[in-house]
Amino acid sequence: MGARVPVSESQSTFLRLKFWIKRHPWLYFLASCPYSAPYWDAKIRRLLKVWGPSARVLDLGAGERKRAPHVLNLEIAPVPHTDIVGDGHALPFADATLDAVIVEAVLEHVRDPIGMVAEIHRVLKPTGVVCAAVPFLQGYHPSPTDYQRWTLDGFEDLFGRFERVDAGNCVGPTAALHWIFREWVGILFSFGNLWVAKAVALAVGWLTAPLLLLDFWLVRRSDAGRIASAVYFIGEKPGGG
Repeated sequence: MGARVPVSESQSTFLRLKFWIKRHPWLYFLASCPYSAPYWDAKIRRLLKVWGPSARVLDLGAGERKRAPHVLNLEIAPVPHTDIVGDGHALPFADATLDAVIVEAVLEHVRDPIGMVAEIHRVLKPTGVVCAAVPFLQGYHPSPTDYQRWTLDGFEDLFGRFERVDAGNCVGPTAALHWIFREWVGILFSFGNLWVAKAVALAVGWLTAPLLLLDFWLVRRSDAGRIASAVYFIGEKPGGG
């Protein structure tokens, strides 16, 4: 694994502010110009209904969201709604004990995604389901680190031990273009100052946010996968283990 990229004092201060803002939902919404994934969210809601409240479901790296009362939230450090504090590289569950694992926008932030996927496979029961989503074309967003991106082909290969149930785009190409454009404008007019870059990018992001409505249509198109912002994979652990 490559060496950790040094973090400047300005970047460190920015990250501390980012984590503080994340604890205040309205501030986080305003400060992040968030990219929604309604198509993906609807899929997860439908699956939770199908599995029912008796299913043992883990939301790995859940942050502060709570998808349903019976879903177990695991985080590396305690935040609101955290049920279990643990490391996704060594999940605190016995073999074949979970019915489903949801892992959204997490694998890009870990050093060993292959090992984490192996852990997910280990803790799932035979025929258990994994629901995973990651960036394809997105800007750098450390939380606290940011290591990799996947094409849909590469993501399916990462989950090669699972039987594919569904896969595709979960955040559309307009979001990819929007994110890169607003960050580009921020860099262009920042004169090398991180704080100015982020402020300009945020302003440009909100001014151009109506364009994101195009993704409600584009995200469902298979050809949009060539430049989708994020992709997903839903797979089942083979019955034989």
